[in-house]
Amino acid sequence: MKMKVITATIAIVLMFFGVQAQSEGTPNVVGTNHLVSSKILNEEREVQIYLPPDYQDLDKTYPVVYVLDGHRFFLHVVSLSQSFQQFKLAPEFIIVGINNSYPDRFQNFGEEKENFKGFLEDELMSYVNENFRTKGENLLFGWEYGGSFVFHMMMDQPTLFNAYLVASPYPIFDAIDELDTSSIMETQLYFAVSPDEYDVKHGTEKLNGKLTSNPIDGLEWKYFEFELEEHRSTGYPTLYHGLRDYFKYYQEFETNNLQKFINAGGMEYALNHAQERAMRYGFEPDLSLWSRFTIVRSAMRADDFYHFETLLNSMQKDIFIRELIAQRDYAVSQIATFYEKNNRFQEAIELYDLLLKKYPDSESLLTKKKNAIQHLTQKQ
Repeated sequence: MKMKVITATIAIVLMFFGVQAQSEGTPNVVGTNHLVSSKILNEEREVQIYLPPDYQDLDKTYPVVYVLDGHRFFLHVVSLSQSFQQFKLAPEFIIVGINNSYPDRFQNFGEEKENFKGFLEDELMSYVNENFRTKGENLLFGWEYGGSFVFHMMMDQPTLFNAYLVASPYPIFDAIDELDTSSIMETQLYFAVSPDEYDVKHGTEKLNGKLTSNPIDGLEWKYFEFELEEHRSTGYPTLYHGLRDYFKYYQEFETNNLQKFINAGGMEYALNHAQERAMRYGFEPDLSLWSRFTIVRSAMRADDFYHFETLLNSMQKDIFIRELIAQRDYAVSQIATFYEKNNRFQEAIELYDLLLKKYPDSESLLTKKKNAIQHLTQKQ
């Protein structure tokens, strides 16, 4: 009896330690921590650096996104980069998170901002460029006082970064008066606010008004007002929308709204996107099959037969349909259904015949063809 008790006790202990060992898991490491010795700041500044997954396997260079207040936003940008890769929305990029502590961040971005500018340009960027394969394409993000710092950085050195991302910048109201609208700024600016940010919004509205009435040559800019956000949360959507827009030509062209497509320039707009994509990232300069289908699909979703037919014919309809049959046959079925909806039964029947050559035993296609024939007969 005693032996049974001891055996049971040992089993329970072993099970406990086994469960405990399993629950401990393995470390989830994101990037690496670095201490950058700064003579300008007279300290060692901690930064976090994330390298793309293929960095060690490929011999290529990467853009760099510098993130102020990295202790808050570094992991968010890493998450965005991984999502962008999954959906092919942006190229891979290096992420550098610059950690700050309270109340030092207010001094770094305020009274001591000139020293912090020197650290960023002369020490940190040099460190990153010397130790990693960088492309010479850099972006800088900051929120709140960090956003104000980024705005001042852009005014002082507009070409140092290819894009400046600014969330809820404060204070910038008086500094906007110093913005020289007669200058040339070959860069991009994204700035954002929540409607409920009182003093902060006064600054962003003033900046938006000045840039609207006096555009700066070479400066591309966008102003975001995030209705559902508040001061503490604007940094996250600013990063998403700013990075998405900056890398907008990386994604193959796609449209889901016919009117927006037409207003943007229609087919010329789409073709320009494809050519810009090829020039920047080395893709083919022609619109992909998916791009062309989304254009036609936008007309179907808008129930606009005129634009549907016009766009379809502009894409050399017969060649386009053959490509769809080979790669995206479900799209041909959608087009056939739209023809039927608009009483163009002969065209629908021809498409069902093409699909039946590929799927001769499809009961669904045979039924759809039969129904189209009946409607055509009744119409005649």
